[in-house]
Amino acid sequence: MKTILVLGGGWGGLTAAHTLRGLVPGDYRIAVIEKRQSFIFYPSFLPVIIGEKVNLDYVESPLKKLLRKDIEIINEDVIRINPETKTVYTNAQTIPCDFLIIATGAELHPDTIPGFNEFCLNLYDTKGAFDIHQKLKNFNKGKIAFLVTRTPFRCPPAPYEAALLTEWFMREKGVRQDVEISIYSPEKQPMPVAGQQIGEAFNQLLKAHHINYYPEHSVTKIEGSSNKILFSPKESSGTNNTETSYDLLIGVPPHGAPRSIVDSGLTDSTGYIPVHPQTMQILENTDELTTRYPGVFAIGDITAIRLLNGALLPKGGVFAEEQAHVVARNIVSEIKGEKISAVFNGKGICYVDVGDGLAAEGSGDFYAYPAPYVKLEAPSKEGRKAKHEFERLFEIWFTK
Repeated sequence: MKTILVLGGGWGGLTAAHTLRGLVPGDYRIAVIEKRQSFIFYPSFLPVIIGEKVNLDYVESPLKKLLRKDIEIINEDVIRINPETKTVYTNAQTIPCDFLIIATGAELHPDTIPGFNEFCLNLYDTKGAFDIHQKLKNFNKGKIAFLVTRTPFRCPPAPYEAALLTEWFMREKGVRQDVEISIYSPEKQPMPVAGQQIGEAFNQLLKAHHINYYPEHSVTKIEGSSNKILFSPKESSGTNNTETSYDLLIGVPPHGAPRSIVDSGLTDSTGYIPVHPQTMQILENTDELTTRYPGVFAIGDITAIRLLNGALLPKGGVFAEEQAHVVARNIVSEIKGEKISAVFNGKGICYVDVGDGLAAEGSGDFYAYPAPYVKLEAPSKEGRKAKHEFERLFEIWFTK
């Protein structure tokens, strides 16, 4: 039996597995290696923090509940990959394969910021999301600080959405006048890859909701005993302030490639896997776009795709999903002995929560020349309804 291995049971990995299972012959084994027992639907974290979702079943689902039983789930930890031989070494076995899709995503490294684990609520963690809601329910007065620790991070609008939803939540509680909300980020503007116009649109949203925004603030340490955030002096923007205080701290931890990917020699200076912007094959030369390791692909947050203006493609589930479809179709072409022809076009749509039951549709062509072309529509109820449609993944993939 021929084998297609997918490393990672996240959004991109499961999309690839489902797409392939519907396209390749039954004598192909499709196996997903994922060390976690559950699939985590990260977009659910935002409604969790404001109490719109209170049930863990709408955030995580055991992988054993996959409706498709012809996709094999291997709950093991990947230790190393040999891309030349297409062999994966886990903590329990060695698995050779005919095709390999690396979809591990980016891991969170909160421990690299002193004080983060002890004093900061993790916006990108299931437990952290539910803890944030409990804190917000009981918060009636003081300063809430949202902290972006490092870039890049997945879903670039998320911390801004979280701040806007928190502002709405405090208004609904009737305590907004006693609550200060601030965002601190090392970025020069919100959504920098999307361009100055989108950054200004986010700035206007924040101003309209009286949310303070402090760009170019790179955290060095969190001092929980004094409720202070310390910043690097070189990065502080506009003032000499190198610290600030808070009463409630919510943060985005640093992201990075899993150790198994780094140890396998697959990353470059970006810290992630360089891939061809259209086929998702691993690059040998990023300037000439020459590829290596036939039959090996990487998709989603673990990848680094250099755009025409020199920036990197943002990390987001909408891109991982489309990349998964592209790779699946190209694997099918290779199985048939045909030339691969499916390409990822760098386009994507997402919906930005702004509170008051509204969301703004953002759409972009990130492969546009000379820089990404992105537009943000006016917030609407229809936009928020469309965002909630993403949750149908649970209905399509899992039993309840």
